[in-house]
Amino acid sequence: MLRTQLLPFVAAMGFLPVHALADTFSCDAQTLTPIYDIQGDGLKSPMIPEGKYTSDEAYFVRGVVTASTQSLYQGFFLQDAEGDENPATSDGIFVYTGGKVAADVQPGMTVCLQAKVKEHYDLTQLVAEQGKVQIESSGGVPSPVAIELEDGEQLADAMERYEGMRVRLNEDSDLKVTRNFGFDYDSYRNNMVLSHEAPLVKPTQLHVAGSEAAKVLAAANDKNQLYIDTDAKAPDGVIPYFPGLDAEQGYIRVGDTVVNLEGVIGYSYGEYRLIPTNTVSAADFIHTSDRTVAPQVVPDAQLKVASFNVLNFFTSDSDIGGPLNARCKDQADADAAKGCNRGAKTEADFQLQRTKIVNALAAMDADIVGIMEMENNGFAEDSALANLVSTLNEAFNDPADHYRYITIEQADLYQGKFLGTDAITVALIYRPAKAEPAQAAQVIRMPKQQLTGTNPQGESKALEVFQRDSLMQSFTVKGIDDAKPLTVVVNHLKSKGSGCYEDWISGEYDTDPADLQGHCNAFRVSAAMVLSDALKHVDGDLLVLGDMNAYAKEDPIRVLTDYAPATASRKIVSASGTSVAGKVLHETGIEAGPGLGLVNLATEGHDTLAYSYSYDGELGSLDHALANASLAGKVAGVEEWHINSVESTLFEYSDRYSGDLAKSQGPYSASDHDPVIVSLKYPQPGNAGFHLTFKNKSLHPVYPVFNRWYWDSTQFWLMPGQKRHYREDNRFLNHVGIHAGDSVSLSLLAYGVFEVPCSYTPLKLNGRLKAVYNGVSCRMKH
Repeated sequence: MLRTQLLPFVAAMGFLPVHALADTFSCDAQTLTPIYDIQGDGLKSPMIPEGKYTSDEAYFVRGVVTASTQSLYQGFFLQDAEGDENPATSDGIFVYTGGKVAADVQPGMTVCLQAKVKEHYDLTQLVAEQGKVQIESSGGVPSPVAIELEDGEQLADAMERYEGMRVRLNEDSDLKVTRNFGFDYDSYRNNMVLSHEAPLVKPTQLHVAGSEAAKVLAAANDKNQLYIDTDAKAPDGVIPYFPGLDAEQGYIRVGDTVVNLEGVIGYSYGEYRLIPTNTVSAADFIHTSDRTVAPQVVPDAQLKVASFNVLNFFTSDSDIGGPLNARCKDQADADAAKGCNRGAKTEADFQLQRTKIVNALAAMDADIVGIMEMENNGFAEDSALANLVSTLNEAFNDPADHYRYITIEQADLYQGKFLGTDAITVALIYRPAKAEPAQAAQVIRMPKQQLTGTNPQGESKALEVFQRDSLMQSFTVKGIDDAKPLTVVVNHLKSKGSGCYEDWISGEYDTDPADLQGHCNAFRVSAAMVLSDALKHVDGDLLVLGDMNAYAKEDPIRVLTDYAPATASRKIVSASGTSVAGKVLHETGIEAGPGLGLVNLATEGHDTLAYSYSYDGELGSLDHALANASLAGKVAGVEEWHINSVESTLFEYSDRYSGDLAKSQGPYSASDHDPVIVSLKYPQPGNAGFHLTFKNKSLHPVYPVFNRWYWDSTQFWLMPGQKRHYREDNRFLNHVGIHAGDSVSLSLLAYGVFEVPCSYTPLKLNGRLKAVYNGVSCRMKH
């Protein structure tokens, strides 16, 4: 369409005055300012004076429209047709038109306008004025530019270079899904988040809370996010740029590499956002770590113990027919939208939830399972616990594979029915063919906090918060000669969501606490201290399981593992105003003593990143398996089976936010937490077992050496900071003829050139051993 043909049409849409066309706006004979000069090579446009947010003068700018937006961004994206071939400056810019977005301004049109430059909450944009926009021609849009990061460049800095431009993702972009498609309360729509090279990890999963390393990682994570958004809010269960979303074939997992997605780069709500302009297929989500049908099978393991948060398994809705839980007022409360029932509200949702959980449990095939978020509606045959166990047993034809559930003594029941007072509780199921309760189960009462505090604004608040009680059961392991009793403790500590006294008085009741540990950390520390006291004198093997609502390097886990007060740079302190079963625990918070000494199996048991949960685009472990030294020596394998944390919540049982999206009965998205599976191998009589750990504390790669044997084709070099574990069933050691109880000469190969001895005399392989290389010498520890 010629310019003379376009002008009346544009005028009718409100961009130009309808009166005499001789007076219409035109860029003819004007000095044009290129978009890349307006963007500049910094965070702010060079056209805007220091201390201001808008330029003093308006500029004449010409470009090609690459996208028209009417919701998240109100206007259109404009790009220089040629560009300056300078990667440090963007060739595109957003043009804000407010509520006057003209439907006729479409991608491919060449537009010229006169506008001032504005920094709108860090988005460089042109502010269009009515009557100052001219559509000159219509054609194709500029080809998208592939996003590519320079060495050492952070994603946010790279996005500044692409701000306003039409871009494309390819494999070299190396952008991974770090948060699956879900609701964003800032832009108030569903979206997805990508990060560069790898998904983001919770800082306190890797580094001690409050440490400089944790703060550095938190800052790096903040700058390593690109939101994949939509201009208009999509219907429930729909990803507009991925029409092939499907529970079985077209799924998205955290860690996937995204390719072939095209769009324009904007900035809003403190984040860079890519607004897609095309659609992609399932093949464009490259699964780096794909689904597995079942957890790994550990050869020769004799017992499997697992932990599983089942995401509010409730039966109290009247459509389902289970009894009411401890928080229900009546049946109407259980049926209400925001009543005491936190789980399924329809028979169809419940059937899908139960099927998914049963399929997950059947594939796990564990002999003892600790469960969290089971409805606390008793132990009778119609309870949620009984319902799950009876349905699970139907999945196994052999009665030897069937489960029973642990009940507790009448004296420990609340109101003669419940384990504690919450709507949800912990539970234990087991296979009698593999293990039998050695004695009655014990309830470990958890603290309550009740006191009044004043926040920094002088406001007073009475706080009363609770924690769910823990369940401890000792088992006799069958078929193992001289096996020690196995004590399993199932826990579900206070969540990070709602605030406690310490959050209120610090002014962090409604914000994220500065130490990155979430709300109620001190209250969870109190629970860990109570738990530690209760477990100090447990005989035999001990395994502490469950959703601790604390990441691996946070205070509650350290209280149960390796906390050393004498050398700690920051003291761990309990909560104030706590009591247990009516008896005062701590009127004011006290410093925690030395850690209980349990081993965190998921973080110590293998070199891969441990995680069981994803929150706000970061992975970490809330679900833990902590063992005493006696049990740790029997651990043959640990796996967090990633069927939930990396999957989309759209595929969970509830249809509340998923619309008409078809669901799957498979185990994926059965919950929001991954199950943790621990495989145990008991030493055979006359065979002294060993567990040898190599730890590389140097800055260069090394390789373990046994009796001058060092090349194991199944293992790579041990990189800086990594650990490697060897046990008596190690294939490489067995291949070269080294077995438990043998004497070996232990050393390591550094730089691929010279050997550094770890022991100057032959060492017998038995018990727990550790070799630590610090860059100068290698030292053995028993």
